[in-house]
This record gives sequence, C-alpha cells and structure tokens, in this order.
Amino acid sequence: MDGIRQICGKELARVFKDGKMLFSVFILPVVIMIVVMSLISNMSQKAEQDVEEHVPVVYVENAPAEFEGFLGQTGIACEVRDVKDREKLRDQIRGGEADLWIEFPEHFAEAVGNYQKGDEIVQVKTYYNPSEEYSRAAFDAISTGALEMYRQTLLAERVDDMQKLTVFTVNSDNPDMIIQDDQKAGGKVLGTMLPYFVTILLFAGAMGIGTDMVAGEKERGTMASLLVSPIKRSSIVLGKVFALMIISGASSVVYVAAMVVFMPQMLGGASGEDLGISLTLSARQIGMLALLLVAISFLYSAIIVLVSVFAKTVKEASSYVMPIYMLVLVLGIMTMFTTDAPKSWFYMLPIYNTSIALQGILTQEVTAAQYGMTLGVTLALGAVLVGVIAKAFESEKMMAI
Repeated sequence: MDGIRQICGKELARVFKDGKMLFSVFILPVVIMIVVMSLISNMSQKAEQDVEEHVPVVYVENAPAEFEGFLGQTGIACEVRDVKDREKLRDQIRGGEADLWIEFPEHFAEAVGNYQKGDEIVQVKTYYNPSEEYSRAAFDAISTGALEMYRQTLLAERVDDMQKLTVFTVNSDNPDMIIQDDQKAGGKVLGTMLPYFVTILLFAGAMGIGTDMVAGEKERGTMASLLVSPIKRSSIVLGKVFALMIISGASSVVYVAAMVVFMPQMLGGASGEDLGISLTLSARQIGMLALLLVAISFLYSAIIVLVSVFAKTVKEASSYVMPIYMLVLVLGIMTMFTTDAPKSWFYMLPIYNTSIALQGILTQEVTAAQYGMTLGVTLALGAVLVGVIAKAFESEKMMAI
C-alpha cells in the first residue's frame, strides 16, 4: 500500500505542481469547449437572423390585381417583380438571385369568381430552391403561409358562413395542452450533449498524461531505475493507474461543471427557461454520476496505461491510443442520435454502456439493474486490464527501452 501511495503521490505532484500542465489539462479544454460552442451558436443565430431580415425577391406571373396588396396586408416584406423570361428566371432561382416564383393561371380571377359546381379547380404553382436558405424561407412564409391565407380570403367570398366548413379545430383554445416532466425534459436536452462531451474530454484529458506516465518514462530512461526500486511492480502499476484516474476524474468534474454553468452562453445567451433546460440534479443523481465517473476514469486510465506499456516513446504510444480515442468518439456520437430506449444488453457493451447510462441518469430513465450492470462491467473490465498491465510490468522484454 505504501508503494502505491508513493507512486500515486509522485505522479499527482508532477501534474498539480506544474502550472503549465494544470492549465493544459484543466483550463485549456474548458476554454476551447466554451469558445467553440459559443462561436457555433452565435454563427447559427446570426445566420437565422440574416435569413429573417432578408427581403425575398418574389416573381409573380399572371397575378390578380389585389394579390400584391394582400401580401402587404399580411405583413410579409418582399420585393415583387413581374416574370419576363421564364428560362432566365429558372436560372436565377437555381443560382440564388431570385427566391420564389409564383405562377397563377391565366384569367385566375374570372375562374375563381365564376366557379360552378363541377368546374376544374384552378392551380397556383410555386417554384423555389430548397438548397438556398433565402429561397426556402420565402417558400415557407409565402407559398405555404400567405397563399393559404389568400385562399381562405377568396373562399370566404364564395361561402356565406365559413363556420359550416369548419368541422372541428385543434388546440384553438387549449393552454394546457403540454403535459411533461420539466426535470425529465431538461435532462433529455442535457443528456444529448453531456455524455458525449464527458466521455470524449475525459479520455482526451487522460490521454496525454497517461502516455507520458509509462512510455514517457521509458523514453527518458527513468523507468529502468523505477523498476529496480524496492517497490513492487504491481504497486507501480496501481499507483500510476490510480493517479491517472484521479487526474482524469477531476478533469471530468471540471468539464461537466463548466458545461452546466456556461450552457446558456454556449447556446447563445438564452436562459435555462428559454431553452427548456432544468439544471437541478437530485442527490441520488449526483451520487450516481459521481460513482459512474470514477468507474469511467478507472477504465480509461487502464486502457491508456496498457497501450503505453507496448510503446517505447510518447509519440508511439499516442499513435496506438488514437484508434481507441476514435472509437470512443464514435460511440459518444451514437448516443446523440438515438431515439429508441436502449435494450438491456446494450448496458453490457463497454464504453457505450457508460454513455447511455449517463444519459439515463440525467433523464431519470435508467433502472437500478441497468446502472449496476454498467458499473459492474466497467469496473470489471478495468480490473482485468490492470491485471494485464501488471503482468506486462513483470516482463523484462516488454519493459525494455
């Protein structure tokens, strides 16, 4: 036990007494995360604002006399132009120079006004470019919005009592139609992002330090003197793994806390209420998250140290760890796009089970059996890997420089 404490203390002191390393492990990733997320959110909001402020260029063909005035009454600002060259107009819409083309049939007003039962229903055609933001917005606002209002206006002129055409309405006066658990709803929003960032940042935080703990000491020549010291090699293994686990666990807590605190800023300055996010966690949820983060830190530390055992330099160790990091990245992304409830056997899959368990804790949907299975599999796999590392440390060939 003394040997484990000595090795663990040595590794922790190396990190926590080095200001540059503290900055690179605990502060820099948080700053990068906040800056990147804020930048993406702000750029997205500016793009949306730009689309909203854009005055769409709308070409109208064979329009009835009152249509342009009707558009003005709806409050939709647009620049209405006449169609002169249909082929040129198609090219303009394709190239983004024009946003929308509305084609009324000839003699539209007469056909609508003189309609008799059995007559053919006139058709208004619209053309737009869905790959252009301005064009798609114009289509949504005018083609599916203003034209529907215009249709209702003309229909009211034909029918004396519009109520006869209304069989029923849907939620026209139902302020209580939303029934949800706000805590669970907020957990779903956070549960989409947090598991991904926790697993990715936790692994990334441990990766640089972990590779240096073994491969770095081999490269510097200090591993040989450590192995001939009176400390058991198993104690050296456990000391390094526990030290890395503490560092990565602490970094994950910092990342999660920063993400929760700065979430409104990262999402464009909106408040939690605006986003429908509840940041309140019960004592039970906090305890489950803390215990699971410890288990994840233990597993990731064991993986990184094991990979470093097979490398002779930090560069070589980093190249070995990178495929595993990519796997963690993919498994983290998968949880962001799943809608179905995870099957029970998913909680037996290492790494992936921790992501869905984190998500389940935030949404309060994970069962005790699923959580226990995740925790057991994660800790058991970490213990097996530590055993493999201990065996590797006993091999002179493996630890040779």
